[in-house]
Amino acid sequence: MLKKLILPIIFAAVAAYLFYSAYQQRSVATFLWAISFSLACLASTTSLLRDAVIVIISLTVTMALVETGLAYAPDLMGKKPDTGINTGKDKSVFAYFDSAQTYNTPAYWHLGEFGSQPQPGAFTAKKVASNGDVLYDTIFTIGKDGFRVTPQYDANLAPKTTSDQSGHRINFLGDSFTFGEGVADNETMSFYTGDLLNGDKVPSNLKAYTPLVVKNYGIHGWGIHQSLAVLQSQLDTKADVQVVLTAPWHASRVACADFFSLGSPKYQLEPSGEVKRDGYCRSFVWVEHSPKALRALITSSKIFNLIQDSLLVTTDQDKQIELYLGVLKTMALESKKRGERLVVGFIKADEAWFIGTYNNDKVLAKIKGMGIDAVDLTLAAKNEDLSRQYYIHELDKHPTAAANLERVHILLRHLEKP
Repeated sequence: MLKKLILPIIFAAVAAYLFYSAYQQRSVATFLWAISFSLACLASTTSLLRDAVIVIISLTVTMALVETGLAYAPDLMGKKPDTGINTGKDKSVFAYFDSAQTYNTPAYWHLGEFGSQPQPGAFTAKKVASNGDVLYDTIFTIGKDGFRVTPQYDANLAPKTTSDQSGHRINFLGDSFTFGEGVADNETMSFYTGDLLNGDKVPSNLKAYTPLVVKNYGIHGWGIHQSLAVLQSQLDTKADVQVVLTAPWHASRVACADFFSLGSPKYQLEPSGEVKRDGYCRSFVWVEHSPKALRALITSSKIFNLIQDSLLVTTDQDKQIELYLGVLKTMALESKKRGERLVVGFIKADEAWFIGTYNNDKVLAKIKGMGIDAVDLTLAAKNEDLSRQYYIHELDKHPTAAANLERVHILLRHLEKP
């Protein structure tokens, strides 16, 4: 009797470990392997419906193999990495989020009108490397409106409005660089801008912007299409200056090519060079309205992503960049209508990112050629040559507090110009 139970016990133990691993790594392939071993345990203990169970096992194993294979075949997905976040020379060392943190968990995210967005609250964020390095260990505070708190203005987790007509406001729009991935609430570009301007630490001709309120509309994984949607929404975004922090690799996000763009605003390019709203990215309504846990599982699937890429996504990088430029043009026109100044803070991509006819210089020239006010915030002649003090770690090239402060100094010098 004991011998008969050995194999089922082994199958059950392996399945339990795989289920735990799948949860920790958010891995659909591991989840499918876990189901396969669970069913193998069932098939080895009873003859009831054994043939049907074996058929199901063959299907789950096949799907697991495909999922695993796609993970090692990114070229099939028609995409390139967007930021070169992991540039470590030793690829055996990898970064991961500490299991005790509360950021980047199901409790952190929800699907809102602009796509994935954080829930209100204070969340611990800790990222570590397999060699023991701590990349960052901080807290992200999210206001009631779903955007990151800038401490001078959002101490009560409520969005600050500008009903006082004597006050001024600058909005920051963008992605995790704008949000301040890996740095504290008082180390973001939004914080430093307010701190310098309101604290009499800038030239006198910038006093026209004081007293100042600064709002951070950056979210991890967002693209400038979401920034445009924020400006076109019912939110109170009226400001003296709209600062858009962007890089060419936002183009794939704008074109809905990245799996995490699910549910974000979709735009199409018009003959005028502007863009028009066209529903939502990678939109399967039944997925968007499914329970959060199920939606997270489905959207993490490489098979599901491949189906989406085949049916819903343009993989031509030049066309993605043209759409990206169209979004910037539309943002500029939107700001002009509102009597606001739009400033594009441009960060260069690694040269290896480009696979079409564009490069950093051509993209920036196109932006300026549309009459858009732009300033180079790369902090290096080439992104590949960025000084070590300006990024968190070789495994995560998000900006440090020093980079955010230096970019604000460059931005403020730029704002001195009419």
